[in-house]
Amino acid sequence: MHVFLSPHFDDAVLSCGATIHQLVQRGERVTVITIMGQNPYPDHIPDTPIVRDLHTRWQSGDDPVSLRIREDEAAICHLGATPVVMTRWPDCIYRVSAAGQPVYPSEESLFGMIHPDDPAARDLQTATIPDLGTTPTLYAPLGAGNHVDHQIVRDWALRLIKINAALALKLYEEYPYTINNQAVQRALAYYKSHKPPLSLRLYRFEVDEPNVVAKIQAIARYESQISTFWANLDAMEAETRQHMVYAGAGRPAERFWEYP
Repeated sequence: MHVFLSPHFDDAVLSCGATIHQLVQRGERVTVITIMGQNPYPDHIPDTPIVRDLHTRWQSGDDPVSLRIREDEAAICHLGATPVVMTRWPDCIYRVSAAGQPVYPSEESLFGMIHPDDPAARDLQTATIPDLGTTPTLYAPLGAGNHVDHQIVRDWALRLIKINAALALKLYEEYPYTINNQAVQRALAYYKSHKPPLSLRLYRFEVDEPNVVAKIQAIARYESQISTFWANLDAMEAETRQHMVYAGAGRPAERFWEYP
């Protein structure tokens, strides 16, 4: 069984879509769990610069999270995996402190330190994943890009393998943050500074053309997100193909870092 932890509605597919599809084609059971999946009530959405900017960019009308849920389900199902949504915590742009103050009100705050009053960071310390099976492999974000939600899910995964000796952990490089060549090296510095330091091993999951095509078709399901990263679908396909060949050192692949 393979369980992919996706902080948001798109992270696992963007980063691991070809791997997911190839595993499914081999007959493996694959589940994608979106962690920050709560759909907040409209009157609970904070009026902040980052919320206004993203809702405008997504062109999603009055219910942007429902749109993202539909897009994500379509993308994951296209790959043949099972989508699961955890509905306790919303995306960080919607989260507020106990005092009702937005904890991440700007774009800059999304890529900084985890806020000490972030309820998701606090609650995930004691959360577990039910029904993981007997020999599961867990996939979690490496932390490339330093997005706070990726940091939170990364830290949760590191905790999960400490309390469940049966888990194997692979940390995936988050595309398209990894277009910046320094993003991965900065992410790996976290593990080197860990106490005790964690020595990760690079693993390239090579994929063939049908899996590359399936990933590109799945990414295209995220219509609200394309303009954030690419000029159009053709640009998305060209850049995604190029990056996968780079990740595989000449052959299409997706990269993971295996936990010792």
